[in-house]
Amino acid sequence: MPCSRRMNRPRLAPRRPCRNMRSPRVPEDTLPENTLQDTSEDAAFGPVTPFYDTLMAGVPYRFWMDYLEKVWKKHGQTPKTVLDLACGTGTVSRYLAGRGYAPTGVDLSAGMLEVARQRAAEEQLPIPFIQQDAADLDLGDARFDAAICFFDSLNYILEPERLCSAFARVCAHLAPGGSFFFDINTEYALAEGMFNQSCTRKGEALHYRWRSRYDPDLRLCTVRMNFSFDDGSGVRRAFTEVHRQRAYGKDDLTGWLRAAGFADVTVYDAYSTDPPKKRSDRLFYFAVKPTD
Repeated sequence: MPCSRRMNRPRLAPRRPCRNMRSPRVPEDTLPENTLQDTSEDAAFGPVTPFYDTLMAGVPYRFWMDYLEKVWKKHGQTPKTVLDLACGTGTVSRYLAGRGYAPTGVDLSAGMLEVARQRAAEEQLPIPFIQQDAADLDLGDARFDAAICFFDSLNYILEPERLCSAFARVCAHLAPGGSFFFDINTEYALAEGMFNQSCTRKGEALHYRWRSRYDPDLRLCTVRMNFSFDDGSGVRRAFTEVHRQRAYGKDDLTGWLRAAGFADVTVYDAYSTDPPKKRSDRLFYFAVKPTD
């Protein structure tokens, strides 16, 4: 899913696109022969749910886990219990369990969580998966040593007030001294059209063609994602999802994290412990809850 610079494209994007959309434009309404088009447009993570793991198959999850543990070590963190926010189909939770941590997955999508529970059961991993909105997170008395939220999931929270609420709810569910580590697509990434890509290679079961539009006044990126798949009958079926992400500035996010109750906030350029750069397309934030 990424351009060559990125270890993964925006949350949904496949790891190895057939071609970047900077190639000649193909009309959006052009579909292969023998394709049936569902004319409705669904919100994010609806019909695509059964194909989500296919789209994410090339993401280097071990690399992400290594990076996570590197940052934990740098900050002197030795967590055991981990809240995996916006866990999707639970792949990161399963990797965490495989490395000896005790994860709890939370996601808004019932379909994603159904897949997550099934995959965990297949691997005999007793991971709790809970359906909740991050901005209204309420897990009772549960407190975690660490929380994570990967694959630019927080960009999908379009209202700043709701994002501030999510920060506060995460902080409330951390033990004193606990940490919150998450990544964000920068405005540079959204404005430069890094969602724009497609795959229509012959022999691929799932084809996709994505077009993005960025509104600098609203700081919103709207991505129209056209998909088609082989249903086994020789006829390809097509559907469309519309995804939206909001660009958030580093100063805003840092200030909101502190207002939510976090004391120390550090921002890194993607997959490193270097400070952000002018053309960083993904940033990671590491926030620590005070010990007292």
